[in-house]
Amino acid sequence: MRLGTQYGAIQGKSRKEVLERARNFGCQGLEVSLSVSGIHTGTTKLDELLMQATEIRKDFERAGLEIISLTPGIMLKHIENPAVIKGVGEVALKMGVEQIRMFFSPHVRLGGPGSRLTEWLAEFDGTKDSRYWLKRDCEYLAELLRLSSDYKVRYVFELHHGYVVNSASGAMRLLEHYSPEKVGILMDPGNMVFEGNEGWRNSIQIMGEYLAYLHCKNSQYTHHQGKWVKGWASLSEGIADYPEIVTALKDIGFTGYLSVEDLRTNLSDEERIAGGISYLKNLLESEERVMPV
Repeated sequence: MRLGTQYGAIQGKSRKEVLERARNFGCQGLEVSLSVSGIHTGTTKLDELLMQATEIRKDFERAGLEIISLTPGIMLKHIENPAVIKGVGEVALKMGVEQIRMFFSPHVRLGGPGSRLTEWLAEFDGTKDSRYWLKRDCEYLAELLRLSSDYKVRYVFELHHGYVVNSASGAMRLLEHYSPEKVGILMDPGNMVFEGNEGWRNSIQIMGEYLAYLHCKNSQYTHHQGKWVKGWASLSEGIADYPEIVTALKDIGFTGYLSVEDLRTNLSDEERIAGGISYLKNLLESEERVMPV
């Protein structure tokens, strides 16, 4: 297994500095965001994106780091604008990355209660039945893969609370009809604490070869003024059991990335990222086996 994080999680005055710090933290790769969705609104031109993608690839190669995935800011709804999907394929090709990070549709209001929805996002207001979104996402996924057939890309869908697909079995319900070379799952135990946990070991076994990589963060509930409040926690102290998770990953022969996504805001990136990578590295090197209890 390999270790990394998101490019935006590390501070730096230049890309060279960010990549150098990432290597010093113990990263072997980084997730990269590039807003290809801007093609839809006309705020971004494909040729500009391709130039950026080329420069990003060169800088990563010089630094000896991999690009784990591309987050292009698109959703399944973008099949209504095929130019965006083509753009994702072209940018991925230039960047030298195959994994495209995505989400299925939200079952609650996108952005949470009171959020402002543009005309493009107005339908994601939380009023439609989850079964509606599952059916439509299934139909849109088929079209997404058809539009992407000329490109060597793998769409990786994150398990996230607030979205209709938040569990291993939920993801497999839609994805198992397609090759794991074309679709995959981004497991996020921190999100699954809030929705979608079917057991850590069980979830990993259900996903099998569809498991693309992991976001490694942790979560907890605290009791405040009579209510349980969601919050973030360290990898070692939250509800998600990372010793059990890593044991299960070893048992299925997983070789992908563990990408640290620590969302705590009161710590430096050294503490969040370097600390998280050190913790995971120790688990990977340990011979201890932690099973569900």
